Amino acid sequence: MNEKGNTAEELNAVKENMLLQLEQMRQSGVALFVDGRSALPGEAVSKAVRENSPYMADYVLGASGMIEQVRFDRVTRW
Repeated sequence: MNEKGNTAEELNAVKENMLLQLEQMRQSGVALFVDGRSALPGEAVSKAVRENSPYMADYVLGASGMIEQVRFDRVTRW
């Protein structure tokens, strides 16, 4: 167990769940981006789901109120 109390199994379960969700979103026409570049679900998961991840998801809505993009951007400290 790490300092946050998460086991490797729990982290893997979160990765698998997020991968499935992002794959479904992509199939529905939602564009995925990592650091401003188009990305596949696996790339987004590998960056965003890990201990002390410096990535944050931003959900961009279209005019209809539906999600059009999910943008994972590195969070930096000032």
